[in-house]
Parts: sequence; C-alpha cells; structure tokens
Amino acid sequence: MTKHLSPLAMLFFLKDQVRNKIGILPAIIIGCNYLNFLKGNYLIQIGSFVALILLLTFLEYFFFTYEISEKELIIRSGVFEKKEKHIPYSRIQTIHTKYPFWMEPLKQTKVILETANQDDDGTIVLRVVSQAELERLQDAMKIADVPTILEEPSGYYINSRDLAIYTITSPGVIAGALMVYSLYEKVADFDIKIDTSLPIIILFLLIGIGLTFFNTWQRLFNFSIHNEQNQLKSKSGLFSKTQMTLPVKRIQGIIFEATYLRYITKLVSIQAIASSKLTDEEEGNVNLIPVVKRKEASEVLHELLPTWPSKVKNLHRLSSAGKRSLFIYRFNWLLITSVIINVISYFFLSGAFVWILGLNLLVGVYSLVASVILICSSGINYDDQYLYFGTKRYFKIINAIFPREKIQYLKLTQSVWMKKKKLMHIELEVMDKHFGYQVRVRYLPEEVAKNVQEWFMEK
Repeated sequence: MTKHLSPLAMLFFLKDQVRNKIGILPAIIIGCNYLNFLKGNYLIQIGSFVALILLLTFLEYFFFTYEISEKELIIRSGVFEKKEKHIPYSRIQTIHTKYPFWMEPLKQTKVILETANQDDDGTIVLRVVSQAELERLQDAMKIADVPTILEEPSGYYINSRDLAIYTITSPGVIAGALMVYSLYEKVADFDIKIDTSLPIIILFLLIGIGLTFFNTWQRLFNFSIHNEQNQLKSKSGLFSKTQMTLPVKRIQGIIFEATYLRYITKLVSIQAIASSKLTDEEEGNVNLIPVVKRKEASEVLHELLPTWPSKVKNLHRLSSAGKRSLFIYRFNWLLITSVIINVISYFFLSGAFVWILGLNLLVGVYSLVASVILICSSGINYDDQYLYFGTKRYFKIINAIFPREKIQYLKLTQSVWMKKKKLMHIELEVMDKHFGYQVRVRYLPEEVAKNVQEWFMEK
C-alpha cells in the first residue's frame, strides 16, 4: 500500500527548500525594485518568497510516497518530473536511522538506505517515518542468507573508561581547542580588549578540549552492537540517536586500527569494510566497535561474527634489511620535508622561524616514534581463506583480515635497489573500483611476497 511520510517530514523538506532557494530572495527584491513592481514593499516581497517556499515544501511532501511490497521498496517523487525507483531488498547494503532526541517520544525516525549502487542514486532517504514502518521494512527485507535464531543476541556495550580515553586521544580534541581559542582572539577585531595572559589562553584551550570531548562522548553515548539473525545492529547517541543495520554477508573485510597515540594506550577500533558512505570514518567504513582494549578485541569480534577469524594470524615480520629500509625511507622523507619548510620559513617567515623550527622538531620526534611502531607491527600472512596483514594507513596502524574472494587485485612492486636486497611491496584493494580500499605493506621479504601472490592466484 502506498503511503506518505510522517507530516513531520515537512519540517525537513522546508529546511532543504530554504537552504536551496535562499539565493532567490535577493533576486526577487532587486528585480521588483528594478521593474518598479512593489518597489520598496519589502514585506510583500519577502512574504511572497515565504509563500513560494511553503508551497514547494507542501508539494514535495505530497508527491513523495513509498510502498513496501513483498520483494522491493518503491519510491515515487517529483512534482513536475515524476520519478519512480524500485529497490529490491537484496540490493540494500545497510540501513541507518537517525533522529534528534525530541523525535524519540514521538516514535519517529529518519531512515537512510544504501544500495549496491555507489553513485548518488544509491542512497535512499525516508525523511521521517514511524518506528512501526521501519520495523515493517526490516521484516520485509529478509536479507539474511541463512537465518540463525539466537536465544540471546550476542553483542558489545561500550566501556565508559575506554570511551573517555578514546575521546581524549582523538586528534579532534587539539583542533577543537585551537578553534575555540582562535574565536576568542577574533573578538579583538571588534575593538574589544582581550586578555592574552597564559592562564586565559589555557582556560580557552581547556574549554575547546571540553567541548570536543563532550561532542564525541554524546555521539557514542551508550553505544551497543549485536548480531541478530546475521544482521549487525548498532545504536548510540545522547541527543541525536543513531542506529545502523548491516547484513553480515555485505562485509568485505575487518580492520583493527589505532592512531599512534591510541596504540600506545593499547586501544583499537574495529571496522568493517562494507562500502558505506554514511559514516564518520574515512571511505565510509562501518565502525563496528569504536573503542575496545586490544587484548579483548578478538573475543569481542568473535561474539559478533562467529564465522570470521577472531584475530589476526601471527604475521611474517619484516627482515632486518626490510626494517632498515623502512626506517631510512621514512627518515629521508621527514628530513627533506623539514629542510624545505625551514628554508622557506627562514627567508619568508623570519618572525615565526623559531616557532616553526620547534614544531618541526616535535613532528620529527613523533614521526620517529611512529616509525618504530610501524616497523614492529608490519607483516603479512595467510591461510586457506583469509589474508592477514599489519601496516600503516595515513596516520593509523592497522591490522586487517580480508577474505581471498573479496580481494579485487594484488600487486607486487620492486625497485632496482630493492631487488638487490630481495625486498618487495605488496598492494591490494577490496570492494569495487568506485569505492576501493587500498593498502600497502612495504619492504617485505621477496620470498614471502611471492608466496602471497601464488596464494592469491589460486582463487
């Protein structure tokens, strides 16, 4: 049966219309004054704009309908140009729900569906529907390959202590502190005298840290995830509630990752590569477990995904030549970058040269520590079905588990210099070309790299 969205959806349609059409208002005012039509009657001009927005909002709401059939979801929309989308349930990858706290008593929610199509048409948004309609949609999907009825769904609930450490060690904390302090300094632009003493600077930096801490904490407040009939269902949030449903069969790989600072504190995040575009993580990876102790990660993962390996197999580590080569490579990159920055700052930013030099020294120490951590954690291994590896990606240390059939390509590279030392790089990608997840393990022993290539070619 064809249905309209909840009337509350008009609030969100109104917000979109105002955001998209606000640029028309100055044109209306200028055009009316230029044509001497209602010239100077700004109240009527603005009122006409408001009436137009309200009319468009109502029409958009009225002509947007959906139908939950036995095999597919049908979306109809458009005022002048009619559109009709048919989304088979088998094509739906993930279900996200998000709603502010004031919608919870009304039992209404925003539903975001992601399909296998990776362009903009692959994301379907139901602005506001009832919880009952959401449950009806979930029941109709039947997306589990083999339903496994669990007497008590296995799951994970976030630990408050781990969440606090995770938040404090977030790079966003530093950014938040600097942003708050920069806003405080902007007050001087309004000819208002500000206090720049050290206690005041520290106070505003602490305020920024506190605000960033609270934002992350409330976003992951009461985070929980469990496996229900081969679907992973998570929920979190204090003010803005977020829920996610991910079929286990859509998972392309598992990533254990940690920033260098979190690696030292022995905390990791567990992510699923599932080609989702609606998460806060890079490339849309689904955050299965935002934070957990490293020693407990395998046990937690096994509870959620009993059919997957619960931990990364013991890796073939870098040889002594590989460790030296990796360290030299990172040291040379750091040295060249630092020299260029220092020379530019000396000639063009002489007033800030000492500060930039000091910052470069701090970055240098950080990079050297990060290099040692990377050298100790890099490696690769495999068994009959899965490839296991440890490496770095951007500013994070990762350990990963990839099923052989999910790997799109595997490439070996070797320079002339590396050939003499019998070293090789391995690069691979999972998921499709539109939304691929690439990783590289550097300076592996040549024999190990070629064995991995032979293993991959057997699939």
